[in-house]
Amino acid sequence: TPLRLPHYLSVVLRIVLQQLLGKIMMMPQLSARAESYAQARAEVPEAIRAKWRSAFTDFDLKHTGTIDAEELASVMRSMHMIPKPGEVEAMIASVDHDGDRAVNYDEFEAMMVAAGRQRSHGSNIGFSHIVDRHIKMGDVAKLVSAECATFVDHFCREHMNQYMDLLEHNNGEHKPAWYDIYKQFCEEAELTMQNVMVLWGVASQKSFDEDFLENVENSNLLDDFLKLTDYEPFLARMKAYVEASQSGLPVLDGKLEACLPRPMTPHTRAKTQQRLAELDQELSALDMKRNRLLAERRRLIGYEVQPVTTACLKHELEKRRWKE
Repeated sequence: TPLRLPHYLSVVLRIVLQQLLGKIMMMPQLSARAESYAQARAEVPEAIRAKWRSAFTDFDLKHTGTIDAEELASVMRSMHMIPKPGEVEAMIASVDHDGDRAVNYDEFEAMMVAAGRQRSHGSNIGFSHIVDRHIKMGDVAKLVSAECATFVDHFCREHMNQYMDLLEHNNGEHKPAWYDIYKQFCEEAELTMQNVMVLWGVASQKSFDEDFLENVENSNLLDDFLKLTDYEPFLARMKAYVEASQSGLPVLDGKLEACLPRPMTPHTRAKTQQRLAELDQELSALDMKRNRLLAERRRLIGYEVQPVTTACLKHELEKRRWKE
């Protein structure tokens, strides 16, 4: 006599078999997804993954090896982002694969890799856009500072010969030509600052991104550049270049790097990052030439470039430091 199972057991068995069959059918798809993810992860430069690890540590406020909703909300508030009710929990849940209501590093990295692949579609995955913003502002402050340092070094080298007798003037007398070149420096410095701020998307002419200001304030990255828009520090910098030239030492101030190219733009895809670098080098050379020509043109028509952006940035940083 055939074995007859109770009805409820046969139903349970049928459901279990269906689930097993479904998992078996899904195995090729899961394997393909895993392979696709591994390939995408391998394309991410190590420098980018290092930034992800650093960002994960910054978000892991409790040092538990995971990021929970409370920590994410705290980071967002520090970035002047006000989450809506339930928004933080939803972002965590969307990338929490093991269901522990927190994101470990493997889940975090998978989120960032997936976000890099979806970026062209304009969609956010989990809280990847918040991580990107966190990383971006630290990078941008360094990128802007490096571009300004490149301009300073290039300008000082180009005009150093006009200051060769600066070392002989210890009686306080200054040549009118020195001041004229200083004014030219201020005009080109203003145009350089305007261009790089727009290039990296952190400012209009008189207003600045709050996170950018916070990074610049804490790192002091632009202090040296802004200081040179005052005449005496500018003369001191030129004197340092002249002394180095006459002594046979490298013509280089200790705070600058010689012949800096435009800094590398971070990107998750190595080929795209390389192409960005090529474009940026061409744009950097064109920007310097454009600034020089534009400043000269403005002088010829009697409408000199005013230090709007540099003056506003100095004022903002001084105000923030005074409040502290």
